[in-house]
Parts: sequence; structure tokens; C-alpha cells
Amino acid sequence: MRIIKFLIHTNKKLMMKSQPLIIYDSKCKFCSKFASWCTLKNNTFQTIPVRDREAKTRLREVDVVFINLNTIYFINDKKVYTKSEAVFEIMKLISFPWNIFSLFRILPLSLTNYFYEVFAKYRYRIKI
Repeated sequence: MRIIKFLIHTNKKLMMKSQPLIIYDSKCKFCSKFASWCTLKNNTFQTIPVRDREAKTRLREVDVVFINLNTIYFINDKKVYTKSEAVFEIMKLISFPWNIFSLFRILPLSLTNYFYEVFAKYRYRIKI
């Protein structure tokens, strides 16, 4: 019986690691709402707060050593995306019309990340 429970637990962990993962700042109301909204729109998304021990473990698995609290992380197919690139990858996996936002990827990453960083700087002031 213990072996069966172990195998079920191990299988669940493996399945969780293969799902797209959003790591977000749970102290930011906008970020928390965005993560919740994403899971409503695509139930394959898994979400973990950035300050959670599991988030640190998962980020280390994809070779992220320094964890920046001012960015969103998106891990999909063992690739990690940050800032605006993470948002575009997330939106790409959400159904129409929201996936249209992923078209902004054609803009230079330096430009979209600049706007992301400005938004991130003031995100705690956004009333939701």
C-alpha cells in the first residue's frame, strides 16, 4: 500500500512539473489577480508565489540563481521567461481574444521590458 501511495505522489509531482508555471508576487494585488485570472482562463497553469520555498526550488531547476521580486516568472517546457516576455508567453496560451496581446512580441524586448519595469515600479499603487 505504501508503494502505491508513493507512486501516486511521485506521479502527481511529475505532472505538476510538466504544467506551465506562473511565479508571481503575492504581495501585489494586481499580480495576484492576474495569476488567478490566468488559471481561470487556462486551467493547465499552475501558480506559486515568488516568496514560496517551492518557487525557489522550481527556479533553481531552470538555473535561475538570483530571484527578482519585481518580475513575473513563467516556466514552460523547461524554459524560463521573465518580465514582458513572460506575459506574452502566458497570453499566447490563453484563448481568443486575450491571446492577441502576445502579438506585442514583435516589438523590441528592450522596449516592452521598459514598460514592464515602469508598471512594476508602481504596481502596489494600483487599486483593484
